[in-house]
Amino acid sequence: MTILSRYRIQLGISLGVVRAILRNPALRRVQLAFLLFNAVEFGTWVAILLYAYEAIGPTSVGIVAVVQLVPGAILAPLIAGLADRFPRDRVLFLGYVSQLVTYGATWVGMALGAAPILVVLAATCAATALSVTRPTQGSLLPSLSRTPEELTAANGLSGAMEGTGMLVGPLLAAAILAVATPTAVFGAATVACLLAATLVVRLPTARSPVTTSGEPERSGSPARDSVLDGLRLATRHGGTRIIIGILALRMVVIGALDVLFILLALEVFDIGESGAGLLNAALGLGVVVGGAMTFTFVGRQRLAPVLAIAALASGFALVAVGAVSSASMAAALVIVTGGGFAACDVVGRTILQRATPDLVLARVLGALEGIDFAGLALGALLAPLVVLVVGVEETVIVFGLVLPAGVALAWAGLRAIDRQALVPVRAVALLRGSAIFAPLPQPSLEWLARQTRWITVEPGQVLIAEGDLGDAYYVLESGALAVSQGGRQIRVCNARADGVGEIALLRDVPRTATVTARDTSVLLMVRRAEFLEVVAGHPPASEAAQRVMASRSDPASVS
Repeated sequence: MTILSRYRIQLGISLGVVRAILRNPALRRVQLAFLLFNAVEFGTWVAILLYAYEAIGPTSVGIVAVVQLVPGAILAPLIAGLADRFPRDRVLFLGYVSQLVTYGATWVGMALGAAPILVVLAATCAATALSVTRPTQGSLLPSLSRTPEELTAANGLSGAMEGTGMLVGPLLAAAILAVATPTAVFGAATVACLLAATLVVRLPTARSPVTTSGEPERSGSPARDSVLDGLRLATRHGGTRIIIGILALRMVVIGALDVLFILLALEVFDIGESGAGLLNAALGLGVVVGGAMTFTFVGRQRLAPVLAIAALASGFALVAVGAVSSASMAAALVIVTGGGFAACDVVGRTILQRATPDLVLARVLGALEGIDFAGLALGALLAPLVVLVVGVEETVIVFGLVLPAGVALAWAGLRAIDRQALVPVRAVALLRGSAIFAPLPQPSLEWLARQTRWITVEPGQVLIAEGDLGDAYYVLESGALAVSQGGRQIRVCNARADGVGEIALLRDVPRTATVTARDTSVLLMVRRAEFLEVVAGHPPASEAAQRVMASRSDPASVS
């Protein structure tokens, strides 16, 4: 089979997955709202900077840009923690409502000629409200995805929506600004926020769990702990730090490009202010193409090399932008850069979703959102300083080398991630067949599968002894187990994915029966801590566990 034919087959499978997830009404509405969200975010960014230029003066533009980003960088982890404590569909809806209110206030302030400081304050609140959407949606998608393929496709579709918004938002803003003022741009943004909020109200989906009795008690206020949890969880493991670090470097480069595109258009290529808009549109087009290309990653287990290749491609394309003298060639290279950025984002977030327990996923993604805001602000601040030292083209080359350098330094860690992040297909398939674990979202299943251990028991060997401490739950893959109580056999466990040991764990009592292998049996052992974390932390799984216990005869037939 040729490479081209394999690509066509993979693309056909990927598009089939995309069509399948688009048949989900909730997912379709979430993605359409996300498209509007991105169009608003990228379209109003230009408008507020133009407003600052006209109302306050040219020197205010950089200050206003940083002011827009810093609150989001600080508050994003706190805001995102709400999605781990309350139903995520409700948090997503309220996030869009907050954007509606704040963008509307900015629009009214501009229209009434309010003091610039009040308008900038309202716009800053609107920019901060944007920090709700990405981590909340990112933590909601896994609960809607039944397989790793669907999760990758859903993330890829989100990347395409982001790229389309990045392309369409600035173009629509430019069209409005050609005949009106920044006020009209914020008016259109307010209408878009209203439509987005309408799309996600009352999503027809079962709510993912959030904080339950299964989550350990913490000291301090919930708000403070949400922030600390997100930052702590995001940096706990070396692999997570590497992925977040690469994504943060990506945002530093994007923040620098906000400044560099203007300087390239005006000082290097001499294509005017509209040229800066075209370079931004080229970046957005690249993100659209890159988001579409990520659908070909569906089903791929080794994602770390893809992340590395995407980072290298985007970085070296940007280096070439600083070396060429043609504006059209630069625009083509910027498209490649945007494609690499999109692939980095989709693949990086997919790795994080696979490796992070659902119970804390929103907090980890919230920490990433805050780091992203900080990266944008840092890039916007550094770019003018570097330009003063080395010049515009050289600065573009410097920032183009940032991602390749980061990948080179982190290459050993990326290879380790690849080894650890492989989806344990055999264990996941067995857990998916279990009545207790079947309701779990795919990332939670993958996380749990990585914590399990395969064991084999020989005929006559005692797996569980009546009266012992309950320390694990066992899922049968093959073989047969005899369950007895008081020396009397009460049932035989021989069905694949049947389990033993849940009562002692859920009721916190000694083992209520003895389990002995009748044949050579292969089982998957789930330790007590991980069992309680996923079951108590996910209401559908908890309800399933209660039904399993209720189905046991009284006295219990399984300990």
